[in-house]
Amino acid sequence: MAWGFQSWDASGKPNNYGIVPITIVGRLLLNFEQLTASQTFTVPDGYVLDYIQCPRSISYTTKRRVISVSGGTVTVRQGGDTSFGIGTESAQAATIVVYLRRA
Repeated sequence: MAWGFQSWDASGKPNNYGIVPITIVGRLLLNFEQLTASQTFTVPDGYVLDYIQCPRSISYTTKRRVISVSGGTVTVRQGGDTSFGIGTESAQAATIVVYLRRA
């Protein structure tokens, strides 16, 4: 019996892959309201870097950070206090977990 959640793209092709294995390659430890950081990682052919922000504490702040990935480099820079787009995170004390996924 099949159960769970499924979604499809516009042409009807399933695009929900469930749990996808990843390889963690490193982390960046960011302090509360820290707005800049950068680290470079080795990226094998056929893979790209991605990240997830894991807060270590929750405190009030209006400050935002923008996290971008270009090639093998993850860069953190200051964002606008009212920026809430993709790649923009609250400037909480956090661990940025960097991982590889297939391109």
